Amino acid sequence: MTTILNFLNHRMRPLFAALLVLLALLLWFSPAEKTLGQAVKLVYLHGALVRSAVVLFLVSLPVNLAALFSPSSMRKNWLCRGKALVWGAIAVWLAHTLFSMVTTYATWGIFIAWSEPRTRFTFTAAGVSLLLVVAAYLIDSPRFSALVFVALAGVVVGLLPQLGLLRHPFDPIATSSSTAIRAFYAAILTDALAMSGLLVVWIRNLLCKQQ
Repeated sequence: MTTILNFLNHRMRPLFAALLVLLALLLWFSPAEKTLGQAVKLVYLHGALVRSAVVLFLVSLPVNLAALFSPSSMRKNWLCRGKALVWGAIAVWLAHTLFSMVTTYATWGIFIAWSEPRTRFTFTAAGVSLLLVVAAYLIDSPRFSALVFVALAGVVVGLLPQLGLLRHPFDPIATSSSTAIRAFYAAILTDALAMSGLLVVWIRNLLCKQQ
């Protein structure tokens, strides 16, 4: 693991740039869809961003639980990693929140569909996440920070699948009959996850360089 992290540390910028170029190429060559046309490419990225954020929140749960219950001598090491995961998840979630307005306008003709439960949850979670990060920073208690991060990740991971749908279709890409659409989306999601992982490594380097 240390060898991998050292490699990523020294190759961070070129790797991120290469993944960004690959993402642009995947979106450019990804297939259009009968109903949405080329606008479906925005849906690919929209779905990849939200799933990447949820994955980071999910991975952060055991790490921050370890920070919460570990001895004080080990807590800071766990917390800096848990904090990097949560901060990375929040950054991707904020990108998803902003990009969702572009996707919603391109597909539904409005910027924010407030009547949609997932839309309300997206914006609420974005605002609450920022407030909790500020609170954790101001209080500056490792145990409190770990508790806040566990609660935040638990709410996002636990509630998002339970939200009802009005206009938003249920997983339209996974249920698509087109193999090309599913394959391109899988590649876009993999790329977005890799970029999110690099973001977490970069944040971890900033937070843990003193330790």
